[in-house]
Amino acid sequence: MARAAGLLGERQRITDAKVFRQAKTALGIRSIRDGFGPRGGWAWDLPSNREESAASSSPVGPQRKRKERSFPGEWVEGVAQLQQHQPPADVPRHRWRQFVDDCNAFLNSPEAERAAQLGWHTMQLFGCKPRYPLSYLGEAGLLWHVNGGKIIELHRTWAVIDDPVNRSPRTFSRRDVAKERMVLPWMLD
Repeated sequence: MARAAGLLGERQRITDAKVFRQAKTALGIRSIRDGFGPRGGWAWDLPSNREESAASSSPVGPQRKRKERSFPGEWVEGVAQLQQHQPPADVPRHRWRQFVDDCNAFLNSPEAERAAQLGWHTMQLFGCKPRYPLSYLGEAGLLWHVNGGKIIELHRTWAVIDDPVNRSPRTFSRRDVAKERMVLPWMLD
């Protein structure tokens, strides 16, 4: 439909088009693996708590007014870029996918606005070592530690993460990181 409407080039993938990546992030759509091996593919999954709107004759209906988010646009733009990045050398594909999903879930939660209000900086949330990010988790940002869990408390200098594996909360202490030794994941080679 996107090609027929002239929104997507003949050989362009939907995940390569900025407008579709932005729409995906704004709607809280997740990428999920459909099948395994060479016959598998990726599909987009709408969130289950999404409000169902009345059917309209036009695929593009009137836009509802949205509350402006009060956190940096850099966060949204950076996380949108992660969809296109290959995982770094030491990060398995499933762990990278989980990190990207955790970042998207964070941006679509009230914790993102709260983090901005409490002074959490981009590097403290998303930052990692430029080489072997998983080997240096002690210096990585909050979102690297979520790993499929959920941020259940957020304070000025610490956060509590509900661990999905053993269902026990973990505390993450906010760190002031040396920016010259860290990198944002969307800047990784």
